[in-house]
Amino acid sequence: MNSIVVFGEVQNGLLNQASAEAVTAALSVRESGTEIVGALIGSSIPVGVFSTAGIDRLLIADDAQVTEYTCEAFVSAAAEIAKKAGAELIIIPHTSNALEWAPRLAARLNAALVTNCTSLERESGALLATKPVAGGAVQAQYAISSELKVVTLSAGAFVPAEKGAAAPVEQVSLGIINNPVEVLETISEVAGDGPSLRNAKVVVSGGIGIGNAENWKIIEDSAKSLNAAVGATRAAVEMGWVPTTKQVGFSGLKVAADLYVAAGISGAIHHLAGIGRVKNVVAINSDGEANIFSVANYGVVGDAKAVLPAFVARVQELRSK
Repeated sequence: MNSIVVFGEVQNGLLNQASAEAVTAALSVRESGTEIVGALIGSSIPVGVFSTAGIDRLLIADDAQVTEYTCEAFVSAAAEIAKKAGAELIIIPHTSNALEWAPRLAARLNAALVTNCTSLERESGALLATKPVAGGAVQAQYAISSELKVVTLSAGAFVPAEKGAAAPVEQVSLGIINNPVEVLETISEVAGDGPSLRNAKVVVSGGIGIGNAENWKIIEDSAKSLNAAVGATRAAVEMGWVPTTKQVGFSGLKVAADLYVAAGISGAIHHLAGIGRVKNVVAINSDGEANIFSVANYGVVGDAKAVLPAFVARVQELRSK
């Protein structure tokens, strides 16, 4: 039986949201007689962690050789899972790790590959995969008719699948992996307080208009006051004001917040590619002609360093009544 294999990712003992989104994508292109197979790679994987509605069975490569991520080990494990599952389509959340190992997996399996997809659909026997190109200015659609296909899925492109009953679990034996890479040390970036940017309902995001690293505290304090996640433009990241994990845009995270406060952000196409699914955008910029106002539901022409704190203070005042 042919199958769609969905690779999940476990963080802090929990399945991340991008994995649940990938299940929804698989269900949207599922054909009659095709099963949905969940897949996990790692060591000491928690039982029942991939309990998502729509998964028919779960294949787990639980092996000490993949305790720490290395590309060669993950490619070897994923190839074994794909073979055991009889995969005709492999869906992988588009994470920083997947950006490295998914192309190598496709090459090893002689499969077609489309990365960073925002939409999947079936038409006339082919899989249609849509992705942003040219810095997010254009949406390109690829028709994939090869026997085996690999796609990586942009975060936020699909609604996460609901939780469901635990699927039957099968262990996949890896054998000895000839891995030329040895992990000497893993340094985890401090996540900080507040909600995750990927899943946040409210995001306060800053750009180069904030002025300098000292002023960035305005973004952090405002986000904390609103119980929001902190976001940033690529320019702010490149200036060293904020880590890359906070970057929103074509090469960063795609957010789907209910409210996105863009402070000192001009609205480059690269950044707008990351907020296409935001429900409400509030733009604060001293340049009344800034492109960010073209996508904003509400806009304020003014210095973000003065307007944003006043905005937060007013919100807190209204909440207290």
